[in-house]
Amino acid sequence: MQNGDIHILRISDYKQQKNDKGTLNHSTTLEQAILDAMSEAVFLIDLDNKILQCNKSTVKFLGKSKKDEIIGQTYWELLHGTSSPVEGCPFMSMCESGQRETLIYNVMGREMEISADPFFDEEGKIMGAVHIITDITDQKQMEDQIKGLEEKYRTIVNSLSDPIHVVDKNLKITFLNPAMTNWLAKLNISPNIVGKTIFEAFPFLVYEKVFSEYEKVFQSKTRLTSSGKSVIENKIIFTELIKIPIIHEGCVNQVITVLRDITEQINISNKFETVIENLIDMIAILDFKGEFLYVSPQVYNITGFTQEEIIGKNGFTFIHPNDLDKVLKTMARLLKERKRVSLEYRTLNKEGNYIIVSASGRIAKIDGEEKIIMAIRDISKRKISEQKLRESEEKFRNITDQSLMGIGILQDGVFRYFNKQFEKIIGFSREEINGWSSGEFLEAIHPDDRDFVREQARKKQQGAKDALTQYQFRGINQEGKTEWREVHSKSIKYSNKLADLIAVVDINERKIAEEKLIQSEDNFRTIAEQALMGILIMQDDKVEYVNSTVLQIFEYSFEEVKNWSMKDLINIIHPDDLKLLRKSRLEMRTNNSNITAYYSFRAFTKSGKLRWIDQFSKIIVYKGRQAELVTIMDITDKKEVEQELIKLSTIKSELLRRTSHELKTPLVSIKGFSNLLLELYSDKLDDYVLNTIGEIKQGCIRLEDLIRDILKSAELDSESVQLKKTSEDLSFLIRVCVNELKEFVKLRNHSINLQLQDDLITCFEKEQIHQVVSNLLTNAIKFTPINGVIELKSIKKEDSLIFSIKDNGIGFIDEEKERLFKQFGKIERYGQGLDIVSDGSGLGLYISKKIIELHGGKIWLESEGRSKGSTFNFTLPLISESN
Repeated sequence: MQNGDIHILRISDYKQQKNDKGTLNHSTTLEQAILDAMSEAVFLIDLDNKILQCNKSTVKFLGKSKKDEIIGQTYWELLHGTSSPVEGCPFMSMCESGQRETLIYNVMGREMEISADPFFDEEGKIMGAVHIITDITDQKQMEDQIKGLEEKYRTIVNSLSDPIHVVDKNLKITFLNPAMTNWLAKLNISPNIVGKTIFEAFPFLVYEKVFSEYEKVFQSKTRLTSSGKSVIENKIIFTELIKIPIIHEGCVNQVITVLRDITEQINISNKFETVIENLIDMIAILDFKGEFLYVSPQVYNITGFTQEEIIGKNGFTFIHPNDLDKVLKTMARLLKERKRVSLEYRTLNKEGNYIIVSASGRIAKIDGEEKIIMAIRDISKRKISEQKLRESEEKFRNITDQSLMGIGILQDGVFRYFNKQFEKIIGFSREEINGWSSGEFLEAIHPDDRDFVREQARKKQQGAKDALTQYQFRGINQEGKTEWREVHSKSIKYSNKLADLIAVVDINERKIAEEKLIQSEDNFRTIAEQALMGILIMQDDKVEYVNSTVLQIFEYSFEEVKNWSMKDLINIIHPDDLKLLRKSRLEMRTNNSNITAYYSFRAFTKSGKLRWIDQFSKIIVYKGRQAELVTIMDITDKKEVEQELIKLSTIKSELLRRTSHELKTPLVSIKGFSNLLLELYSDKLDDYVLNTIGEIKQGCIRLEDLIRDILKSAELDSESVQLKKTSEDLSFLIRVCVNELKEFVKLRNHSINLQLQDDLITCFEKEQIHQVVSNLLTNAIKFTPINGVIELKSIKKEDSLIFSIKDNGIGFIDEEKERLFKQFGKIERYGQGLDIVSDGSGLGLYISKKIIELHGGKIWLESEGRSKGSTFNFTLPLISESN
């Protein structure tokens, strides 16, 4: 139901209606419930005026107790008590027009709206009508009240002396009051303008300006005051227009326009406009409530507002909230004392910023009424300059008071200014320094340095070019103690006279430290020359120090290397190791100077021998500047041993591989014969023999698994594995592994919790990573007591994928963690009373680690201890197949 109309949509099978010989079907239960929920009386009648169906409101409206008293009756008899329709019957009108008809009818003292809507058969013939009876008594009463209010409104408007007219949304004039009619007659304009647009009625109006003003009022729903100038019959007419929106149900439908002819006032004001146009100050006239009655053109230069935008507005609304109280008190004093007042305050400009203005005002009579005349000047720039000056002085004092240096201004042999740190460093109180006569400050300088300082002070006072701006001297404090000080000085203007700005630093501790450093350097050289390691100090890419061990390793003399640069060092390094060495050195310099960098490389001696070098580098401070401390060790012998160990490891891996291959042949035979006995002769063997053969078979399977792991381990150790990476979905692979082991999970009665993101796409060899995931998941199932919880989780980072398998199993202690990823690093659990599966080769995690590292990832374990579960994690780089 909307706006008093009820719309009923009924979809029926007309074939069924035909089968029922054209009679109407009864509504479904849902339709009846909807009808009964309506407050209006709704009933259906056929062409014989018989009621076919009705709702509860109809029963109540007709004064009946149930529907049976209504269904089948003629509605005229029930509604009007007549055997024929009343005059204007909507049903009869509907039958003639074939569309909805409505009648307002008084029933028992209430105004009722009775409507009849036709419904048709499939051939488009009217079958009957839907009657709806709505009580509109309250609505009619409200409309009568509105008409009464409108009459009062017109009476009030007609009694006003200001010309008033009303326009609608199309800017058509809908009403004029008598004052407007008289004003039009005075200007020889026809008052017959109702129904015309304002531009048809007043062709002299500027279309763009007037249209935009009305558009603004209709859209903003706020009052707008403007002024205008028009030429009518060679007369210049000035008007002030106040446009007031009429808001109904949230929308502006009409606008009341109040017109004031201000031609006389404007003519008077023009006499002094020329006088004030060239003034710097803005002239404003306000009433005692603070409303602007006039502002001079300077308002635009000062605030950015036009005169039209300011006139009629209250001046207090522009004032900064923090200044409003001050302005109000000044205004009250003006009204009370009737004397000129002046003040400074902040006011809002058109850009939304506050500017500082200076205003002076007095009360004067204008047109017989007392008004406030004000002269307002923008003093923002002056205030900003004053503020900057104060801030500058304040900053200088704050900086000097907080400075760790003593700062003083020396002029004519006396200190005109000095900070607290100056007192502390010099060792005299403020009163004592202020009491010094010209040149007396020299008494606070050591006698051996006094002439030197006096000469520098004289040169600075005279502006000599050879005057030193920085020097050191010894001072004597009030207690007679000698201390080292350093002075930085500069000639400045102070109170328009030449002066010396002095910054003095206490360097006594630094001097002591320098002496200790000299001693420390001597000690360092003594230790370094005795060291078995080579020690080298590089600064600014030049060799600053080298000990004898370095010279011995590379077969050079001190004279040959003392002037070496970084380029000379690079020349003795093997070309294949230069790239890695440069990268490591760059990382050390750019990342963290506190980290000691370590790298191994090959270098040539003077005679051309190739040596392996272990180098440790660290950024240090050497003689007050950053340097690089390098220690080196000749590890050539160690490298040769390592090479031998690598050969032995290769031989070991090859031996394991061949032994494993040799073991596979007899294992295949044993397993085959075991299967043969179990399949062909199981009915001829007793249980003991069958169990024994079964154990033999299981032993063969375990040995096969062990041999497979040994071969896989040997293959990975050989470093000959070439990965066949393709772009794969790690999430899909993990789900495959879980599905493959679901029976094992079910056997242990574990619950699996998958927290995997979709489309974890990166490049890896599917079979290899499948083995890693299967190994980790199998371990979690085996080493978690029954009824355990296993959680598989993935995290996608910017450059890698992280996969973790977490269980609430038996966990690991620190000692076990160290063995876990090593060959045959199995942790023996058998016989410890743990409800776990303890078989395995001890190579699964070792193989998994090798595979993950081959892919450029990492694998690690997290466990807080025994019976606290464990989490195995591994990462894979996030790369595309093209990379």
